[in-house]
Amino acid sequence: METGNIIAIYNKNQQIALQEFDSLMNKTNAFMNKIASEANRFAYCDAKRLEKETVIAMKEQCDNTPFTPDDIQLVSGQRFPDIVAAKHFGVEVKSTKENKWTSTGSSIVESTRVEDVNYIYMLFGKLGGNPVEFMCKPYQDCLYDIAVTHSPRYLIDMNISKENTIFSKMGMEYDKFRLSDNPIDLVRNYYVEKIKEKGQTAMPWWIGGDITTSPTLRLWSKGSFTQEEENRYKAEMLILFPKEICKSDFNHAALWLCIRHSIINTHFRDLFTAGGKITIENGYYPAIIGRILQLAPIIKELLGDRSLWFDMQNNNPELFYAKDKYACWANQIATQYLDKVPYLENWLLNI
Repeated sequence: METGNIIAIYNKNQQIALQEFDSLMNKTNAFMNKIASEANRFAYCDAKRLEKETVIAMKEQCDNTPFTPDDIQLVSGQRFPDIVAAKHFGVEVKSTKENKWTSTGSSIVESTRVEDVNYIYMLFGKLGGNPVEFMCKPYQDCLYDIAVTHSPRYLIDMNISKENTIFSKMGMEYDKFRLSDNPIDLVRNYYVEKIKEKGQTAMPWWIGGDITTSPTLRLWSKGSFTQEEENRYKAEMLILFPKEICKSDFNHAALWLCIRHSIINTHFRDLFTAGGKITIENGYYPAIIGRILQLAPIIKELLGDRSLWFDMQNNNPELFYAKDKYACWANQIATQYLDKVPYLENWLLNI
């Protein structure tokens, strides 16, 4: 193979160029492991120092490859990946001070990805071992799951098989995932389906879509919100969880209120079902009926715009796909009280 000609090879045959990059990274990995076994060179490296050491090692291993030392560049600033090789290849350098092959990785969004880098390898340093060890694999082949810090991030395990990567679990190739319009929504939908399969009372705590929420958790207590705000939150929950709330099951509503609005309420019963009987047209009915009728005009207004459509699609899909959303919601509510409040649907529809 003629040396120093990787761009020409890439333009002619990407697969052959990728094989050459794979060979370079395997040589680099073996070289760094050899140094680590002979000297204590890497044990006290921080992230930035290890990136520089990796660049030095890659440059030294360019002999008898199509790569030249000038092809290997450390990317400055908050960019992904850390190192770019010959424009189209990259290396993300990760490490842990512990004696394990797992760590938290980069954001799934990859908004800082360097343009034109199509193939990335992970070089991982296990700095807590004796000796220090390194492992190198294609980036997508060592990402086993996703966790959330300030945003969804990959979890790294250098020992996993291809069959156990997060992309294999999702049934989607890495490139298709990263190039999608909204990878966060894809991940959220994946975890929602997992939750449904397991029958858990749970929700992913990041919303997805274009929805933003307060970074500060707030407690729902007396005087925390205006009456208008309280009524809107209650109306939104009745839209999304009508059947559960009517059955005094507030678990999903409580989770959603916390995730969507950063609000914790420890007295959900007081919002909907507390109190005795109320009188409507000479009949006695549970107090929640009065609250539903009071909130119905707000609910009708909310259903007229799109502010809850994302939440509706995830939590009340029947209502989301209904042509007449208010009539559908009125029926969902009334169905829960057919024996106790036979005229409820008519009352709601006449509002």
